[in-house]
Amino acid sequence: MRILRIQTLRGPNYWSIGHHKLIVMRLDLEELANTPSNEIPGFYKGLKTVLPSLEEHFCSPGVRGGFLSRVAKGTMMGHIIEHVALELQDLAGMGVGFGRTRETATPGVYQVIFEYIDEQVGRYAARAAVRLCRSIIDKQTYPQSELEQDLKDLQELANNSALGPSTQSLVKEAEARDIPWMQLSARAMIQLGYGVHQKRIQATLSDY
Repeated sequence: MRILRIQTLRGPNYWSIGHHKLIVMRLDLEELANTPSNEIPGFYKGLKTVLPSLEEHFCSPGVRGGFLSRVAKGTMMGHIIEHVALELQDLAGMGVGFGRTRETATPGVYQVIFEYIDEQVGRYAARAAVRLCRSIIDKQTYPQSELEQDLKDLQELANNSALGPSTQSLVKEAEARDIPWMQLSARAMIQLGYGVHQKRIQATLSDY
């Protein structure tokens, strides 16, 4: 299993009308291309033990536990990694819920799409999700110490780019008016809107 590319989307996109901040990970399942989760020894039990909070993911059955039911019956690894990436962000205090996984024209290669709040957090979550699932495939577990370190790293990444209270209030007002925004971290600026309608403001960062 190998990550081919991680792309960050920050505006209107092919995958969603309402969700602009998305990670798109191109993932080659390699030797797992034709192996659903129910054919991987110990995977369901290992995943449920490492991340019991996945019980809260509804997925297509539309009920609590729906996602884990899919894992038990057999679903592809790209779909599982999508949910794990979302859950890692949620456990780190950044609640996100939108995700999609789609096959590509190349056999065994999938597009794994999921929402993020902070770009660096989203990109880290993509890699951590693959690492976690790989460990469960190989060893039927993922060390608690490594999971705790992942969550700590995610929180630190989020804190490093946290907005100050005045900028955060502007962002919330923009969201209330359905105005898209993005953080231009390289210059500590916030962009509101796109194209000729965009405005840029100097961001204040939290001292947290």
